[in-house]
Amino acid sequence: MDRRRVRPLDEYDRRWNKGFAVLRAFKKREGHTLVPRSHIERGFRLGQWVSVQRYDCLQGHLLPERKKRLNAIGFVWRQRDWLWERGFAALRKFKKREGHCRVAAFQIEDGVHLGHWVMVQRSHKNGMPRSRKRRLDKLGFIWRVYKKSIARSRRARLR
Repeated sequence: MDRRRVRPLDEYDRRWNKGFAVLRAFKKREGHTLVPRSHIERGFRLGQWVSVQRYDCLQGHLLPERKKRLNAIGFVWRQRDWLWERGFAALRKFKKREGHCRVAAFQIEDGVHLGHWVMVQRSHKNGMPRSRKRRLDKLGFIWRVYKKSIARSRRARLR
């Protein structure tokens, strides 16, 4: 076999393994794999490397073994989905503690700006996937908090 044909693949594997090692160290330090696209770690363009992994996976070009290795360290394939799940987990924790989903506008839960997250969910009610809406409904999410609050206060004044 011609050495020139083997060498680029070896270099590609070496670079991929280096990227994976740098990402693992980043995850250990930061607790996540949401690397900003322009981030450089120890001279390695980690943000660009992470973006390429997501793109290759989306295109069906990422080797299954590599995808398995990335999944094993909790690689985030879709940042928006991860952020939504993080907000939902914070809301679930809030409800378990408080007994309701009426979140104050400036409530922060586990580093999540939960009040803002809840407001965004309400404003996207009609455009969000049904599966998310069902999960919020099952949790007891209040879609029209202001109307319910106004009606409740009016009834209280009439008594």
